[in-house]
Amino acid sequence: MATTKQLYTYIALLLIVSWTIQILAIISTGSVNSDPARIWLAGTMLTPLVVTIYFLNRNKNLKQKLFWKPNSKIFITSFFAVFIPIIIAFAVLITIQNLNYGQSEWFSFSGSGVTIMGGPFLFGRGNQSWFVFSSNIFITGAVFAMLNAFIATGEEFAWRGLLQPLLTDRFGLFKGITILGFIWSMWHLPMLLNGYNYPDNPIVGSFILFPIRLIATSYFYAWLTLKSNSFIPASIAHGALNGIQTAIVENIKLNTSQIYENVITILMTVIIGLLFLGLTYRSTRKDLTANTGT
Repeated sequence: MATTKQLYTYIALLLIVSWTIQILAIISTGSVNSDPARIWLAGTMLTPLVVTIYFLNRNKNLKQKLFWKPNSKIFITSFFAVFIPIIIAFAVLITIQNLNYGQSEWFSFSGSGVTIMGGPFLFGRGNQSWFVFSSNIFITGAVFAMLNAFIATGEEFAWRGLLQPLLTDRFGLFKGITILGFIWSMWHLPMLLNGYNYPDNPIVGSFILFPIRLIATSYFYAWLTLKSNSFIPASIAHGALNGIQTAIVENIKLNTSQIYENVITILMTVIIGLLFLGLTYRSTRKDLTANTGT
């Protein structure tokens, strides 16, 4: 187990390095939503990897805590890493359309299939049967998730690879993952306060909406990590969130305030997160029973 000093030093390094780069990006570009700022922020995603490598070189006794090795369990968990963000995206879309809060600019649904009107889908656009459409969405989502995972690995090497086991060792499963989700959200704080993700509600977004969302997301990513004994599926899920999930939700044309979409997205994420938290506890109990032989 990490000492208190080791744990807090690691968390402080993760936050300070990220906050410094985000502040520099805001000062130098003038807008966190500008294209130059996005390049800075992509670089920021790599800083947890650099910090973690530095930290482990200074604290070699913690290397065995790292969830990183590729193994056969990664394949089945990676399916869920792509599938679940897609489910969340369409749950948000369907809810918004049923409440008449907006309409998708990409999809038109009917009983016989779907018309794809936009988006970089690998099987093309136009009228598609439900089977072709579903295959199109999943395969496209998987490809972009893998591409985005290269950048997301910069974060997940730290969040799920090392910080999750350190926090759960010290605080227990539920508290440890919850604290991790909160730290993860605070890692984004400077850009959130400057209008990233929640331009109309930066304070509420920074201190309420985003923490709830990332805590719930962490419950899902924790299941992926513990089930596979690796941070790699969490990187793929992170790539799917930044890719297919965000793209589908952002291409909903709203006729109401953005806050409604924000709340619906959080609600769907919380439902999924709690489901996987329950599955994590169930798996943990099974492992304990198997180990004790009772």
